[in-house]
Parts: sequence; structure tokens; C-alpha cells
Amino acid sequence: MVKSTVRFPESVVGEIESLVESGQFESKSEFYRFSTDYVLNQVLDDYEPETIDYEEIRGEVMPQAGRELGGDADADHPPFFESVAFVRKLALRGNLSDAEDFIDHQYVPGDRHAVVLEELLQMYREGTAPASRDAAPDREPRVAPDEPQR
Repeated sequence: MVKSTVRFPESVVGEIESLVESGQFESKSEFYRFSTDYVLNQVLDDYEPETIDYEEIRGEVMPQAGRELGGDADADHPPFFESVAFVRKLALRGNLSDAEDFIDHQYVPGDRHAVVLEELLQMYREGTAPASRDAAPDREPRVAPDEPQR
């Protein structure tokens, strides 16, 4: 291996040291090698990472794309979009306390999905949420001009 000296801001080194202390990396050197391999692998089509256990480290420390986008593969609660639909259905039916109970029993306080669901429920409480598409209209339905009215 070739030794190369690179200067980093103190705050960056502090963050790297905290990752090493938390056990995400065995050493600062492992962090630097992995980071370099990761970036080169993303930028260059034909680059093969040389860090020992690169794939294993990547799997442990890099966020999974599905999780970032709200995937619930390893969650202890229902899939988020199903929860949104269920809370919406309860709110449209006027069962706001049932919707609140659902959120409280399915999610831990502070869960990002719970926060969004609580905000959605608050919109229904305040009457600012969009109305249901199949809700009954407030007026008589229109008829085409050449159709006889009943």
C-alpha cells in the first residue's frame, strides 16, 4: 500500500472518530479506505473496491435505498402507505379517536411515520384535509344540456 497524507477539518475527523468509537468501523484507516473505495465504485464503471470485506461493511453502514424512501421491510408496524389509507378511512368516517388509537398502538412515540400520521389526522380534525373523492356532492348532479331533467 502507498501512504498518502490528507488534511481534513477537525470537525470531520471528530465525526469519523465517533463512528469508530461506536463500532461502525474498526479504525479511522478502515473508514478512509472504505470511503475512497465507495466513491470510486460509484463514479467509475470499471472500478473494483479493494477494501477487505467491502460488501459486508457497505451492507452495515450504508443506508438501504428502500428504507430511505419509506420502506418498512424490518419495521414492527404496518407498511406506511397502508397506514395512511387506514387512518384516512377512519378520519373520513368521523372515527378520529379510532385513528388515534391505531397510531398509538402501531407506532412508538416519535417514529417518523407516526409523526406524519398524526399530522394527517390533525388536518382531518381541523377540516383542512382533502375531501373524499366519493363523498356525496352538496348539490344536484349536472345533466347534459340535451338530456331531459327529472
